[in-house]
Amino acid sequence: MLLVLAYVVVNTFGAWAVIRRKPWIAGLFMLAAAVLTVAAVALGYALGASLWLVLTGALLASLASLLNARIVLGRVVAWRHLIRAAVGVVVVVLAWLVLP
Repeated sequence: MLLVLAYVVVNTFGAWAVIRRKPWIAGLFMLAAAVLTVAAVALGYALGASLWLVLTGALLASLASLLNARIVLGRVVAWRHLIRAAVGVVVVVLAWLVLP
């Protein structure tokens, strides 16, 4: 749950960093953060849907990051996005392992 909340903070920072340049990408970062926040609460209550919420939030976060790199920054550095995707996979796997 704490790892998911840390991922929320990262996405919120991403939204803050891009809000003036591309508000719709900031909105995608915030959507990922909102879904991950709900996922963290669902994990706290050990709800079955929490795994799907974590997966959806991680996918949205990766998409927002990739779009930010491509559209706002103008350059995609593949290894950074692979690391972000790997972190997302770790978060999803750990969420899956803690659910009863």
